[in-house]
Amino acid sequence: MINFFKRFIQLRKLRKDKENINFQEKLWLQLKPIKLRENKIEQEKKEINDEKKKIKLPSWSKILLVFLFINFTILEIFIGWVTLQSFSLAFATGMNPDLTPLVALIGAVIGQTISYWTYCNKSKAENTEGGIVFQSMMNNFQLTTKEENENNDDNAVG
Repeated sequence: MINFFKRFIQLRKLRKDKENINFQEKLWLQLKPIKLRENKIEQEKKEINDEKKKIKLPSWSKILLVFLFINFTILEIFIGWVTLQSFSLAFATGMNPDLTPLVALIGAVIGQTISYWTYCNKSKAENTEGGIVFQSMMNNFQLTTKEENENNDDNAVG
């Protein structure tokens, strides 16, 4: 008789364990999509933060533009200094000042203008329809809208 009760208790415990496992499986099947979405959101946040932390080096055209502007500015300052020295020397000796360095000043200003104009045209060509930057932005936009549409279909009610 005692054996019977022990068996009965063991079977009852086994049945409760099975019910508990079934309950946990059902609960996991319900929580699994939520956990997957939470993990996806965390991963996307991490990717965005990683992209923000990346140091973006300027393009070669920007580096060249800055280099040209610095060189031309130094040249203009030097030409101004040489012209002032020429005026002070001419005043001291009573001769006419030498204005030939101003010819180089015209070239420096024209060089700055041309380099800036060229950079603006290059940037305009990249950013208009058919340009490299424009196309990559449009491709990213199409991918994100496509993903949003797919996600909306999965979460539809009804």
